[in-house]
Amino acid sequence: MRFTTPARKALVVAVLLAVNLALALLFDALHSEPASIVLTVLQVAGWYLVTRVFRGPGESVRAARPWWRMTSRPLLSGVLGAGYALLAVVNIGFSLAGYGSLSGTVSILAEVVLAALFLNSYASLRPRRGTPVEPGTRQQARPRVGGGART
Repeated sequence: MRFTTPARKALVVAVLLAVNLALALLFDALHSEPASIVLTVLQVAGWYLVTRVFRGPGESVRAARPWWRMTSRPLLSGVLGAGYALLAVVNIGFSLAGYGSLSGTVSILAEVVLAALFLNSYASLRPRRGTPVEPGTRQQARPRVGGGART
């Protein structure tokens, strides 16, 4: 199953956010550190799964999306990567200020992983300097980190 329209993508994200909110409220009420860690792992898995099933304009619906490609556009990957990196820095600050916990550390690690994935996607999708691109065509993005052979 692939989601290509903005409406369907928004619906999937809304459902994920609603489930995330419900679980967060439940686990917060239980004051359970292990449950918070499980929620963080589920959040990362959920967002990565979404990046596998969403497709942007010009992407093949049938073919599997490369592991490094988190979005269809470099700007979106860059914004999300910067957002997760900023969130990690803020949470590191809270941890250093005395609000740290094991679940907080796991959350920071998850934010760092998501930031790295989105920023790698940004770096791989953006146009290369000096590489001519014909008008009216999109340049084929190549992975920069561990993505196999370059052409």
